[in-house]
Amino acid sequence: MRVLGFVGTRADLFPIAPVLVRLAENPDVDLHVATAVGFPAGTATERLREAGLADGAYVHHDLQLYLDDASAAGQLALGPELSGSMADLLQQSQPDAVVVLGDRWELLYVVPPVVVAGVRLVHLHGGEVTEGALDERVRHAVTKLADQHCVSTAGAARRVAQLGESPERIHQTGAPGLDRFSTPDPLTDEEFRSEFGRPLVRPLLMVTYHPPTAEMDGNAGALARQVFDEAIAAGGTAILTYPGFDAGRDEIVAELEGIAAEGAAVVRESLGPLYPKVMATIDALVGNSSSGILEAATFSVPVVNVGDRQKGRECGANVIHCRDERSEIHASIEKALSAEFRELSRQVVNPYGDSHSSARIERVVVSSAQAQLTKAFIDISTGE
Repeated sequence: MRVLGFVGTRADLFPIAPVLVRLAENPDVDLHVATAVGFPAGTATERLREAGLADGAYVHHDLQLYLDDASAAGQLALGPELSGSMADLLQQSQPDAVVVLGDRWELLYVVPPVVVAGVRLVHLHGGEVTEGALDERVRHAVTKLADQHCVSTAGAARRVAQLGESPERIHQTGAPGLDRFSTPDPLTDEEFRSEFGRPLVRPLLMVTYHPPTAEMDGNAGALARQVFDEAIAAGGTAILTYPGFDAGRDEIVAELEGIAAEGAAVVRESLGPLYPKVMATIDALVGNSSSGILEAATFSVPVVNVGDRQKGRECGANVIHCRDERSEIHASIEKALSAEFRELSRQVVNPYGDSHSSARIERVVVSSAQAQLTKAFIDISTGE
């Protein structure tokens, strides 16, 4: 069986990586991986290697389409090229199934050629809710185009069913990205100093702030800056990471570059394979990243979720929600770092799974070619 996985950015690479690794290790699967959008020329192979894909275990198709203009205009210009490249790749590689994850804007261009070509589409992380982001609409659109749905929670499964998908196509597998965290291993003080060039001074906060894409007013940089400033002001050490490839990214990156020049915090484009060890080390996570919702509970980490980007998403009691207002951000960080809230966070069970999802998803992918392409719409009666 030939399977093609698509990876658009690092944001979806590491969550989908455990599934790709399982497929690459399956002797009955010929795995192909396509990359685009978030990987500058010549960098994708190394990123895939960092994610655990061994050289020679798969066929890499670097579509060489990097989004160097992270604006709506840049996305609209790159999208048709991406769609054409995917159509060509499907003709060339002739996969039996294609696997995609999530809700990124580029899936609007990646998925239609798959459907038109009559190739089975397996979608991971459908049915979730993020009312404050464009991702919300993309995710549900991909659900209707997909043949099989590997969802992370019972709530997500219910929403996919509400969209008319039949029960035999919906599989509650958990979130595959959690498979990377089955044995959390924190950094030692020496490892931290060696990696980041400064001593570990607590509290240690990690901060990622993405543009709130559903309601963009051109002020992403200002919104991000207040989050960064409050995290730095909390004392100790702050690790700030780059946002995703959404409109408003450039404004946030400019703020991060200014902070890096000042030396006020550690600034990294991405933590890559170091991410699990950093998550196991931090005292709190701040921002509006899905990592705070999906992954932090596995590490018993308190989270300050800022703004509406993740609004509606299921989460553990370790998450504090606050508005994009400086005073609320300040108070929420103080609460997250309190002894009482940290103890509460230690008791949380992650609603997104048990770190054993990729094996379940592998079974769905391998059996996907047996399902019919014709889908019946399943009506749900009032009250169901």
